[in-house]
Amino acid sequence: MSHIRSPRTKRFPSMRTPFIALLFILPGALWAQGQSLNLPRYDQKPIHFGFILGTSRMDFSYRPGTSWPSTVYGVATGPQLGYTVGIVSNLRLNDNMDLRFVPTYSAGERKLFFDAVDPSDGLRKTIERRMESSLVIFPLEFKWKTDRIDNHRWYVLGSLYGQWDLASKAKVADDRIFKLQAGEFGYEVAVGMDLYFEYFKLSPQLRATFGQGNLRVDDGTAYAQALPVVQTRTMAWIFTFE
Repeated sequence: MSHIRSPRTKRFPSMRTPFIALLFILPGALWAQGQSLNLPRYDQKPIHFGFILGTSRMDFSYRPGTSWPSTVYGVATGPQLGYTVGIVSNLRLNDNMDLRFVPTYSAGERKLFFDAVDPSDGLRKTIERRMESSLVIFPLEFKWKTDRIDNHRWYVLGSLYGQWDLASKAKVADDRIFKLQAGEFGYEVAVGMDLYFEYFKLSPQLRATFGQGNLRVDDGTAYAQALPVVQTRTMAWIFTFE
């Protein structure tokens, strides 16, 4: 199977560049405020809470079939921007490790573009399939932190998650829809920095999500037969306020 790029597929700038710049700018802003230690006893609390806000680049990873219908010639994904909100519950394990539960809501859409024969007129063209997602996500996270350096510290994060798509059309009888399963599981990895201000802690974070289930619904359509495995791939830029 060939891979195509539709002229309607939006190209988004990398999320990594502004994130990396921010990680250098914010510690400098803290240093400019002076070297007094903000929130000196905050990390000694056994439990604390917060919330997250973020934007995401929602996409798919797919595995083309070894054979596919004669009416399908190629496929490409169309990553789209979404948003994320959630609530943080943080349990302190030791000075450098936390266990976190972060129930999250994430909304957006994803697109697939098929180079295929349109059954309505028999012409070969680029056919768009758009899938809206309204995800309720339940990640259990482990956060590993460096020792605190003045008013900041680095961390890495790993998590396992399960999610449910409230907008799934898996059971809708419509051949014009590329159907996705409602449930999925997977893992996430992230890197970020805790920044201690006078009244709160801000943690910018770059997060990657790797779905491990198969979202594709085998409804007998040529498009579903062409892609036997479809999985979530998301890059998110998250801000945690605690």
